Amino acid sequence: MTRFFLITSLLITSHLFSQKATLSPYSFYGLGESLFSGTADQRSMGGLVAHVDSIHHNVSSPASLAELKLVNYNIGANYSRRNFISDANSSKNETAGIDYMTVAIPTKYFGFGFGLLPKTAVGYRLSVSDEINGLSSNSNYEGNGGINQVFFSLGFSPVKNLGIGASVHYNFGSIFRVHTRQEDGIDLLSQLNNESELRGVEWNLSSYYKIHLSNRLQMQLHYAYQPRADLESLNARSISTFTSLGEQRDTQEVNLSLEGLDETRSELPAKQTIGGGIGEPKKWYIGGQWSDTDGSIDNSFYAVGSVQYEPASQLSIGGYFIPEYDSFSSYWKRIVYRFGFVSSKTGMILNDKAIENNGITFGVGLPVAGFSNVNMGFELGKLGAGDDSLIEENYVNIRIGFSLNDRWFIKRKYN
Repeated sequence: MTRFFLITSLLITSHLFSQKATLSPYSFYGLGESLFSGTADQRSMGGLVAHVDSIHHNVSSPASLAELKLVNYNIGANYSRRNFISDANSSKNETAGIDYMTVAIPTKYFGFGFGLLPKTAVGYRLSVSDEINGLSSNSNYEGNGGINQVFFSLGFSPVKNLGIGASVHYNFGSIFRVHTRQEDGIDLLSQLNNESELRGVEWNLSSYYKIHLSNRLQMQLHYAYQPRADLESLNARSISTFTSLGEQRDTQEVNLSLEGLDETRSELPAKQTIGGGIGEPKKWYIGGQWSDTDGSIDNSFYAVGSVQYEPASQLSIGGYFIPEYDSFSSYWKRIVYRFGFVSSKTGMILNDKAIENNGITFGVGLPVAGFSNVNMGFELGKLGAGDDSLIEENYVNIRIGFSLNDRWFIKRKYN
């Protein structure tokens, strides 16, 4: 199992940084589309992170490491199909890539974990035609890149039923944006190139508390907080001219230091999550959570006058059901069936309309050797504002995650 994980990691790590995680036109703004840094089983429950158990690594809650009993390897991948509808036309696209790669290790006194996660993604191709004083022009906009994060987490239990933990995240990535313009009667095309290299550190603090209501029923309470953090951006800009055949004629680097834009700083907003749920361990669970972010990620280098920002929020409701986790007679009874609902305000306002994201989720956890499992999840939703002047995205996301468990630091009694 260890060899399988290491070989797979080597094969996919280089692809992780070059993948195009989104093709949404809404990633045109700010630092791109914010991504949920959770595993496939969490996404199948509406993004619910207010739940911990002993065999899954809850990457969104470092306190969950206090509950972990087995070494856990997590690899996740996704496939997304989106249908874009506007008052003018419609289009479709598909993307696929790696979601996450993590390792979590329990010890006698604490648990720790590390891994690689996406944070934001930029991916769009837009075309706009204008006509001024009888002269027509065509502009093409294209962007790609995003922010990834390497993290290290630590969690422990100071007293029975209480877990606390902290994660440190190092954010890094590159964003590329290109604006190409062609005007009638002019042979050469002009192209504006923007590039940013981003770096920064942020923290995630979390806790949970379990309350035993009876011999079977258990309640879990969760709280997580991400304080404000800075994200530094080193920027470059150039202007080029091309022939209609794509032959480059001239390139001029722009001195951004004259405008104070060669180095900019973004403030990552603070975020808090409150949640909880009730259930019978290894049988069923249902819970909910509320997340509130006091602003949106933005950068003055990519400031666009048509967009405004407000505090973002998200409501998640979800749970799972296991018919009989230790059944010997039926494999289907040991499958975990998950469901969920998510509704969020992205924090972005266009044409005085708040951009919202709503969806339903469901999935299964398929047991494999030992305590390992394969988690498959499906998400159906809509992103947009329900306004004819804006683009509406209808999407279908399919996610698969391999949660592989092993035992370390235990001396064998028999060979």
